[in-house]
Amino acid sequence: VQMWVVPDNQGLPPGYEQKDVTEALEAGGLVAVAGGEGSGAAIHINQRDAVLWAGWLKPGEEVVVPDAAHAHLFVALGSAELDGAGALEQGDAVRLTEAGSPRLVAGPEGAEVLIWATA
Repeated sequence: VQMWVVPDNQGLPPGYEQKDVTEALEAGGLVAVAGGEGSGAAIHINQRDAVLWAGWLKPGEEVVVPDAAHAHLFVALGSAELDGAGALEQGDAVRLTEAGSPRLVAGPEGAEVLIWATA
């Protein structure tokens, strides 16, 4: 999956960064993979109001979608159940606006998810 984020400032040179977060993902839960200043994410991006979360959820594992003004949840593999939206299958995406922190529960085969949380 390739994703582009508009930077906070104009005129910045294009950048690229990668980091292995396998160990953190294997531990479960959601991992802040990329984010702006102060996000605690593994990779820094020049957009203070955006964080990309990833999760390799085990069957039945429950996480809370980060509370954000806007969130975009994508199920890359497996399936999950999202409070207020119902069943999500591989390839499904949900856009949330001011949704609070809904619960996401991985299906019987687990789920790999990506969640962009933005202002």
